[in-house]
Amino acid sequence: MTASLVLISVILTIFFSKIFINNIKQEMRQQANYIIKTYPNPADYNAKIDNTLFKAMSNYEILIASFDERKNKPKGINAYEENGQNYLEFAQHYTSYDSYLVIKRNITKEETFISNIYWIISAFVIFGIVAILLYSSMLSKKIMEPLETLTKRFTDMNESMIHQIELKGLPSEFKKLGESLNLLMTRISTFINYRRELYVGTAHELKTPLAVMRLKNQITLMKHKQQDKIRETLIQNIDSIDTLNAMIHNILEYGRAEGAQFEKPQRINLIRLMATKAEEYELLAQSQNRKFIYYFSVPDFKINVQPLLFMQIFQNFIQNALRFTPENGLVSLETRMDSENFIIEIIDEGCGIDTEKDVFAPFQRSLESTGAGLGLFIAHNAAESMGVIIDLKNRKNGTGAIASIKFPLDRFLLKN
Repeated sequence: MTASLVLISVILTIFFSKIFINNIKQEMRQQANYIIKTYPNPADYNAKIDNTLFKAMSNYEILIASFDERKNKPKGINAYEENGQNYLEFAQHYTSYDSYLVIKRNITKEETFISNIYWIISAFVIFGIVAILLYSSMLSKKIMEPLETLTKRFTDMNESMIHQIELKGLPSEFKKLGESLNLLMTRISTFINYRRELYVGTAHELKTPLAVMRLKNQITLMKHKQQDKIRETLIQNIDSIDTLNAMIHNILEYGRAEGAQFEKPQRINLIRLMATKAEEYELLAQSQNRKFIYYFSVPDFKINVQPLLFMQIFQNFIQNALRFTPENGLVSLETRMDSENFIIEIIDEGCGIDTEKDVFAPFQRSLESTGAGLGLFIAHNAAESMGVIIDLKNRKNGTGAIASIKFPLDRFLLKN
């Protein structure tokens, strides 16, 4: 910006200086043409010079010079300096005579005026540069203050001391940044908490079936003569092993979900994808003596999304709905759109959810569930990674639950 200001000032100074001098030169040419036209004979001009307008112009000197006097001098308009004064001289030939009309003008005042303009502009430029530097310094300091505050708060944080940034004291320009950082920290905090719960819960859940297996095996060894007890113990061991396998399977699914977070988004028609999967679930529901219907009020919804992450949420909700819906019950899949979101809803006729529990926490499962309780936890992490909003709530009539997936339009449609 400073360089631009200096360049513009120099260009303007040169431009106006040339215009000013060119106007003087043009005026001298007009005066010469007027004199030669009015006094075609140089002798007449000398005789009547007292009656001309130009005699009153003290900064002009008009004279008639012979051809010999101008023989070695330049023709046209020339600038020169004499006795510390600056002059412009214009010599025009009398066509019918061996004489020249010579007009000289003292332009010292004009040169001084141009010089003063130059210094004034230079002073203005210097003042402008100083003002810009001072303003830039003040502005940079003002901008850096909230950034330094944010940096200090981030530096003081660790995974056990993550908290929201106070936005009240930030300038309005930084509030959007602060909101984004708060959202990021919420996701990081949620991820760390869930990861901690996952590891602690995994250790606890794996200990229980292993302890049961060990105890039953010890009892079997102590009472090996009772064949029925051996059979019962083996059956219970198999059940415990199946529980461990299911748990390990879900942990592996969680690992795959974390890997899917780095999947490159693809542009897909979400309605077409769900319609294809819905046909498969319709057959699955029939095999389980349940009904499955689907209705898409929105014909097309094309976005850039990670298909694996979406399917982890979608399949989990559908499979849970089919699992908890009793025989001959109905599971429905619907889509709709409001002013802010594109919404997918899976509605079942099961027993509903326990609203006092965090259903998305790891190892949270109902009494009717035979799983490890990691499905909704994996779905929640997939939703966080995608930027969608998932929810699970009971139906108003008290029969069943509604699982929803919301795609915020301002996020997905703007970036797609």
